[in-house]
Amino acid sequence: MIHKGAIAAVVLLAAGLAWGPLESASAADGYIARGAGPDTLAILPPPPMAGSGVEADDRAAFAASRSLQGSPRWSLAINDVEQSPEAAFLDFACALGVTLDDGKAPTLSTLFSRIQKDARQVVDAPKDHYGRHRPYLDQPGDICVEKTPALAASASYPSGHSTLSWAWGLILAELAPDRATQILTRARVYAESRVVCGVHYPSDIEAGRANGSILVAALHASPEFRADLDKARAEVAAARQAGGVTPDPGQCKVEADAAATRPW
Repeated sequence: MIHKGAIAAVVLLAAGLAWGPLESASAADGYIARGAGPDTLAILPPPPMAGSGVEADDRAAFAASRSLQGSPRWSLAINDVEQSPEAAFLDFACALGVTLDDGKAPTLSTLFSRIQKDARQVVDAPKDHYGRHRPYLDQPGDICVEKTPALAASASYPSGHSTLSWAWGLILAELAPDRATQILTRARVYAESRVVCGVHYPSDIEAGRANGSILVAALHASPEFRADLDKARAEVAAARQAGGVTPDPGQCKVEADAAATRPW
């Protein structure tokens, strides 16, 4: 049954992608004030050119992954569609070794929610500029969600789901560094679910992972974010020490199997 980090920041900052202290944002919003974040339209490369080898590989990945429909990997892709702090706690439970919730980790829940708003700043500009079609618009095949006009109107490059899941994964890896391998593996699988679902190409999710790393580096320039991160670290440590709800072994096996096999 399918339920419903600092490392990248250090690398990016060392490479010269450092920004000054970010203007404080309202708690109802993200941590980064509008217009104060990095310009990902300038940082990210353009999507693959039409007729290029990379575009051909992208299209082949979509075609190959249509065969997964009805499989446990397809069900995991459906599970990974929802993005909310509550869903993230479940999605990363196996990787973390304990199931968090709003009661155990209220600061982390709020932090995740605010970062979800910040993610728009690094996703929207390149999406709007390049306007890349989602795979299913140009190739035949079913996808794991309904083909709605809103989905079709949202460009494919970069992947917003990949951006946010990688940012959340990096942050969780910072809060539980002894589980960093498991957490970042799950974040990688989460992004791959978007290809399995049929709504993104591999190059879209690769750009999303870069985007998530850029976002985390920017967040570390916010004193408010760093203060909440310290509170969240204490919450996660306490939840892990207390034990709590053990992740579903069946779900953990599905995730482990997905991590062990490239789906295209």
